[in-house]
Amino acid sequence: MWWRQIIIKYAPKVVYRKKDGFSVLSENWDHLIILDACRFDVFSEEIKKSVLYKKGKLEYRISNGSMTLEFLSENFGEGVFNEIVYITANPFVDMLLKNKFYKIISVWKDGWDNNLNTVHPRTVYEYTKLSIKKYSDKRFIIHFMQPHFPYLTLKLAEETGFAKHREAVLQGAMKWKDKTVWDLVEEGRIPLEVVVQAYRKNLEIALKYVEKLVKILDGKIVITSDHGEAFGEKFHPMIPIKVYGHPKNVRIDALVKVPWFVINKPKKKIVNDEKQKLSIAISKFLQKNLSLVKPPQT
Repeated sequence: MWWRQIIIKYAPKVVYRKKDGFSVLSENWDHLIILDACRFDVFSEEIKKSVLYKKGKLEYRISNGSMTLEFLSENFGEGVFNEIVYITANPFVDMLLKNKFYKIISVWKDGWDNNLNTVHPRTVYEYTKLSIKKYSDKRFIIHFMQPHFPYLTLKLAEETGFAKHREAVLQGAMKWKDKTVWDLVEEGRIPLEVVVQAYRKNLEIALKYVEKLVKILDGKIVITSDHGEAFGEKFHPMIPIKVYGHPKNVRIDALVKVPWFVINKPKKKIVNDEKQKLSIAISKFLQKNLSLVKPPQT
């Protein structure tokens, strides 16, 4: 319904005037694993089935964004982060945060699966496994696409993937139009229950590769999300409009309450590249100049 979309687009500026989200960079972590569009309630159920559950502590945070672009700009829009390598299956990271990190490893470019119309979590794991050896002195942000659609176990006749988003970023475009699985739900072309089940399965599959990652990472590891996913919750107690997906600026629990699962392992030394370069330069300067100073004659 067009009027519902108009309300969801413009009403948040009036209804949700204050953001109460946290800053990712203000938290203590060595490696941050992001599960895209992961609801806290679904995560809290699925993590209990994982071998990770007894190794960590489950908390939650309130995200600064209800969609990825909002989350990225709010958390990393200012500053440069030379101690962080960002591995991403989501094209938005490259679009918005170019030159912000020591390195962005764009799995979505070369690790894209045309059959799945997304990046399989296995591919993110493989890229990370190689990268942590190459950049062993860095902190990592590892951004999986799942549980965000497309769903690995649900085949749809109509394309509702991330291909147009990917193509737009490759071409340097900032806007695109793409049908989502939530459009099909709202149109009554696919049952909500089917989509929710596929969403859960996406998370289950992703967690299997997160388990593998935790084995090879060290230090303080946090599993979180950029935002949640709405399954038809009310837009506001006073505005009984249902919300699906993750529209911008909508501050409901389904969208901004995200997992914060902490696993503590022995910590490694993190090197800030700029500080390291400065230290080396000063050391070389002192060595060179001190060698020119002759000791006094006695």
